[in-house]
Formats: sequence, C-alpha cells, structure tokens
Amino acid sequence: MSTRTIDFASGGVRLKGDLHLPDDATAPVPAVVYGPGFGGVKEMLIPSYAKALNRAGIAVLAFDYAGFGSSEGQPRQHLDLDAQQQGYRDALDYLIACPGIAPGRLGVFGTSMSGGHALAVAATDARVRSTVVLIPFTGLDVSAQPAELLTAAEEAATRMASGEPPQMIANSGKPGELAAMNSDGAWEWVGRMAADAPTFRNVVTLASLWNVANYHPATDVFDISTPVHAVLAVDDGITPAAAARKALEPISGVEIVEFPQTHFEFFDHHLHETVDLTTQWFTADLLSR
Repeated sequence: MSTRTIDFASGGVRLKGDLHLPDDATAPVPAVVYGPGFGGVKEMLIPSYAKALNRAGIAVLAFDYAGFGSSEGQPRQHLDLDAQQQGYRDALDYLIACPGIAPGRLGVFGTSMSGGHALAVAATDARVRSTVVLIPFTGLDVSAQPAELLTAAEEAATRMASGEPPQMIANSGKPGELAAMNSDGAWEWVGRMAADAPTFRNVVTLASLWNVANYHPATDVFDISTPVHAVLAVDDGITPAAAARKALEPISGVEIVEFPQTHFEFFDHHLHETVDLTTQWFTADLLSR
C-alpha cells in the first residue's frame, strides 16, 4: 500500500485527503471514498480497512471534512452535514479525474454519521456503484435525548447564525459526563483512535448537535439502485439497529449483517469480521461485476 496526501476543492475551501493506493497496479483500479464518523478525522479507523481493500486491488480516498483535521474551513469543529455530504461528491469528482482510477467503478463507505452521508450520496449520485455502511446514522430519535441539551443546542445554533463565536461541547466523554457521546464505550474508543490522529480534537460545536437532530440522510434511500451492504450492532445505543433496519428496508436487495455489542465496542470485538465483509462486498461489486 502506498499513500499520497491530496487535496480538492469543496464549498470554497480545500479538503485534505489520504489516497491509499494498491501496490504494483498495472491498470486503472476501482476506488472507494470514506469520510470520518461524528467529529472524527481521516487517520481514525480507516487504515485497517484501507490496507485490506488495497490488497484486494481497490484504492481508498479518506478525507477530512471542512473545519476538521487537516482541511481548511471555519468555524472549526462544526458539523455542517450538508457540506460533509458535498465533500463525498467532490471526492468522487477528484477520483474521476485521477490517473490510475477506474471512473466507472467507484464506491462510498461510511461509519456511524458518515454511514448516513454515504447512503444519501448513493441515493443522489449515479456514479456510486457500491455502498457499504457500518452502524449508520439514519436519523435521531429526539424524544430519547435530554430536552435541556437539545434546547441549548438550538440556542447555540441561533447565536452562531447571528455571528457569535461557537460554544463547544466534548465530542466524547465518560458515562455521566456532558458530551455529545458518553455511552457505548465512546470515551475509551475515541481515546485509542486519537493516539494515531494528531489533528483530532475532542470537541465539537454545541450547534452541531442541533444540526444532527435535524439531519435525515436516509430520506431518499428508495432511489438507490446499486448494491448496498450494512453492518449493524445489535446493542447499539447511539445508532440503534432497529432504526437502521427500518430506514434501510426500502432499498432493493440490501444486505444486512448484525453483530452483538454496542456502537464503539463492536469495533473492538468484530473489527476483523467487518474488514473482511467490507472487502468482500466492494470486491464483488467493483471488481467482479
């Protein structure tokens, strides 16, 4: 595997990416776009999947969203979810123009929040030939969220829109702490992933939570006509498996595999299985068809 640092334009700023390429490719290769999960950066989680996909002959472009990691963009650490979706589309543009990439064999890959992005892009972009999502975010059950936190997030979004500096909240915290995520092993997992991600910051804008509460990426999934594969965590308290199954039902031929464990602990216990499944699915869809 060889890795090139690249950048591309999106929404008036430059996004930074890592293009992971198979060794010794003699013909144009398929490629997959990956954007990080909630508040993450491109060095977190994806390397394990990129290595396996590269060995199978598939390139991987992992990128940082605007305002995160190595990418440009203000305000920092703010989840503009429509802009993050657009980052996927602009990454596809980059790949189509990239020498050595087969433009008719492109896929999208996402985990958690970016799983929702991948579904939304697959539903609206005919260039996507295969989609793999792990524990995808398909919408928030606001009735299950602390009302005080949602109210604070809405007020923070209003203040940001009027030009005030953003208020921050921890991305992940220990159980009982005030944070965007404080369950399902979030604190421990994020800490381990951040060890190899020097640009990661464990904060997001409080207004980001209001954006998440109003984000519905699975609305148009019935328009997806290319293969979709999903892995769900049975005991997931952040992106519940039941909600994801219901959201994925309209997709013709969708393939769903479920594992025990919660949202983050699932990667600790089933990383190798999900790497193997992801590689098998993209290989079948992008190399074998």
